[in-house]
Amino acid sequence: MFTEKKELINKLLNQIIKAESYRQKQAEEKYWSLIDEAKKDWQEARAYFNTVTEPELVDHAIYTLGAAEKRYVYLLKKAREERFFRERLLM
Repeated sequence: MFTEKKELINKLLNQIIKAESYRQKQAEEKYWSLIDEAKKDWQEARAYFNTVTEPELVDHAIYTLGAAEKRYVYLLKKAREERFFRERLLM
């Protein structure tokens, strides 16, 4: 009887660990998609800045580029804090 309870508890713990691992992996994948999106936005803002010719639009291009760059750098910093870099590099 004790062995059956122990096996049941082990099965439940394994399921909980798998669920937690899956949830963490999903969160990490979502975070990396945000980073990829931010990088794309930054590259587009840089391309826009490099092509704008109207003086009235130069300020807009500068602000757009600065905002996109800050968002990208912020997300990278958060990924480092969450240790996502080490895990992604080991894959």
